Amino acid sequence: MDEKTLLKYYNEFIIKQDYFECHEIMEDAWKSKTAFSKEDDEIFFIQLSTAEYHYRRNNVYGARKIYGRAVRRLGERPFDHWKYGLKSDIIPLVEARFSAVGTADFSPLHLPLTDAMLEALRLYAMPGCPAEEFSRFIRTIHKKDITLVQKHRLRDRSEIINVRNEKLRRKRSGDDET
Repeated sequence: MDEKTLLKYYNEFIIKQDYFECHEIMEDAWKSKTAFSKEDDEIFFIQLSTAEYHYRRNNVYGARKIYGRAVRRLGERPFDHWKYGLKSDIIPLVEARFSAVGTADFSPLHLPLTDAMLEALRLYAMPGCPAEEFSRFIRTIHKKDITLVQKHRLRDRSEIINVRNEKLRRKRSGDDET
């Protein structure tokens, strides 16, 4: 995964806290690879953003399910955290998050970014913001906007519905090609 994709992901995850968009960014990056599989590291980042999305919505079942998968995945396929701009192994952080779901109110997850990744994110997302102020800002931001919290329900789904209806129409008329 290239640094630009990672910066887009971290910008959405940390600053904008749009976990739905994080999922989209990482899924696009994953599927754009020549050969991709569910063993790829991008899957972990998709799980992380999906779990956060459910946790913020107070969907305890969904958050625990996805965080459980992420914990198992990291146990079975740990990755080099430095490669993704993380300064420490993320396994303890994800295990603690998994335990917190259902027992603690949601607050944004603070990823342990390396100083270099933090600076790259600042330059990418908020280049005019002084480094110290940026560090303070990302530790305190907590977005609760309903358009973020309920994004999957509020988005325009007309294209998805049209495709689904067309498939149903073809199936009923016997023209189903799939």
